[in-house]
Amino acid sequence: MSGVNTYAHTTLSIRISTDGFCFCSYTASEPDTLQYHSYEADSTITLAANFERAWEESPFYKNRNYDDVKVIMATNEFTTIPTEYDNKEEHRAIYNLCFPRTSSSAYIAANHLTAQGITILFAIDNVLHKKLCAISRVTYLCPASILLGFLARYPIEEERYMLAYFHKGKSLLLSVDKDKPTLINSFKSNNPHDQTFYLLSIWKEQSLSQSENTLHLCGDKSVEEVLPLLRQFIRQHKRINPNRLFRSNLLNQIKDIPFDLQALLLCE
Repeated sequence: MSGVNTYAHTTLSIRISTDGFCFCSYTASEPDTLQYHSYEADSTITLAANFERAWEESPFYKNRNYDDVKVIMATNEFTTIPTEYDNKEEHRAIYNLCFPRTSSSAYIAANHLTAQGITILFAIDNVLHKKLCAISRVTYLCPASILLGFLARYPIEEERYMLAYFHKGKSLLLSVDKDKPTLINSFKSNNPHDQTFYLLSIWKEQSLSQSENTLHLCGDKSVEEVLPLLRQFIRQHKRINPNRLFRSNLLNQIKDIPFDLQALLLCE
């Protein structure tokens, strides 16, 4: 990949998860300038300490002139509220009601998805939040909001379907009816049998047809592990390959890049 020389008009994207971190700079008008680096997390130290270590080791650390930093918080702890009931003053109370163990100092982020009629709330550790804000202006995003934005930008020509995203033991399911999410659910499991069971339970709960509706899948090698099991129950299934949508050969060559980060770059 090309050297880290200039970041003018380039957005830095950071994906934060308990299992690791990804840093990516990408300018849509100059796809060959793409930079990508990933780091594993150390389970013996805090998420904020892990981030600080990864950030200082990254080739992006020396730059201090980012116009914007987009941060993907890959968390399963999020909740949604209808747009018509969205009141910023009530965000913390609503989130704490759903996740009562959340620290009182945590920063509560909100993704407003007006077209889909919902707002997604999720939390960021306050120490981590301060470290991120020290880099530049920060925009927080969660995988669910990114995937919904991706579907709005690259719509699936079906009235009802489900999108399943698998990455490193985390699964995110979006049930969609007429371009609006009817359910957003996430769970943790590395077992393909458990992943299949949970997915089929939600499929049934959403009254999706085993023969008429389509399951769209994206993510890591877990997709190949669950597909043989899912084929026994769901007739129509398709794999989303974001690499076909990218002009950049560099991005297509990156191994194990998370789909939500790819989708974010596609929507730039």
